[in-house]
Amino acid sequence: MSLPKEPRSWQKPGFFISTDKSLLSIPAINHAFGLDIIYWAQPVPDDVMQSIVDNSFCFGLYEIVTSHKDTTDASQQQQQEPTFQAEDLKQIGFARIVGDMVTFAYLTDLYVLPEYQGQGVGGWIIDCIGEMLEEMPYLRWAMLRTSMEKSRDAYVKRLGMAVLQSGEIENGPVMMGRKGRKGGP
Repeated sequence: MSLPKEPRSWQKPGFFISTDKSLLSIPAINHAFGLDIIYWAQPVPDDVMQSIVDNSFCFGLYEIVTSHKDTTDASQQQQQEPTFQAEDLKQIGFARIVGDMVTFAYLTDLYVLPEYQGQGVGGWIIDCIGEMLEEMPYLRWAMLRTSMEKSRDAYVKRLGMAVLQSGEIENGPVMMGRKGRKGGP
């Protein structure tokens, strides 16, 4: 009734997505967090990043670097058992969900490296995330924050998200938050 404990994976020619945390590259995530395109995050010490990963439901997006294991039909985007080791893969994207994993899920840190954008893999990882969220029967809220119009449009189309309007408390609940000392813009 929550996000699964066992890893899930999806494959299409040349690319692989998995929720198997053992495949994630902490240095690759930290490197990406240091790029200007990832404006909301900064690199952190590897042990801190490992803790972030350990306490999140993570999706790794990979380019398959060993061609002998990529056997998926070009027209297929299907769930499969993990068939790769970390050395078979180059991490090119990432996303994570935080929350109680039953009623609340907050999607954050979704990225695809710039040189892989425009190949459909960003939309594909969003679709995989959507598939996982659809399997949560008690989900009350799935939330995220974005400041890019293109991203907003993708989340509306692929996840059914909507921009939450902020109102006055007299009219009901309001979305509230607090930026930490090291928060992004």
